[in-house]
Amino acid sequence: MSFFSTSLRTCALASVLGLGLATQALAQAPAAPAAPAGPTITLTSPTHPYGAFLDKNYAGPTSPQMACGGENVSLPLQWSNAPANTKSFAVILFDFEGGRGPGVVHWVAYGIAPDVTSLAEGEGTNPSPRIVGGSNMRQMGTYFGPCAGATDSPHHYIYSVYALDMAKDELPAGLTRDQFLEKVKGKVINMTSLVATYRRPQ
Repeated sequence: MSFFSTSLRTCALASVLGLGLATQALAQAPAAPAAPAGPTITLTSPTHPYGAFLDKNYAGPTSPQMACGGENVSLPLQWSNAPANTKSFAVILFDFEGGRGPGVVHWVAYGIAPDVTSLAEGEGTNPSPRIVGGSNMRQMGTYFGPCAGATDSPHHYIYSVYALDMAKDELPAGLTRDQFLEKVKGKVINMTSLVATYRRPQ
């Protein structure tokens, strides 16, 4: 049983992405003990319907060095119904189709206090005192927005929130996605995800 079995909303991933992609997602996530049964945490965005095409404002930056087509503003996120014994939260943004197969990590954020139930628009774009930054594919501790190639089919970007049985200052800064998932084995109380799609303009 994996992280992805802990949420009814995440079960919808198979219908949004297709069975093959969901199977790939499970294979890419390091194995972890099943989270205890309990309330199902929910994740939404006030500006983005589940599964919809992402507004370019939230896509990766556009510059002479990068042509993602967006403004690199982190998506606003809200979560609710977290288990009462949650000690901290974490957020990960992962592109399953990125890198032509292995996936691409766009954002790793943790150390979020248990009384925090949302991240404001743009809060992940720059360092925030409410977030411990991990390390994404560019070794950055901040948000780097979606940047699928213009000739690709739209990629599916998964924003996941984890309710953890870990104090918010328990993990060091700079962890990669895989390092984070390894360290939280047995500490995930609940989790869920929000799907977005994006492809840079042609």
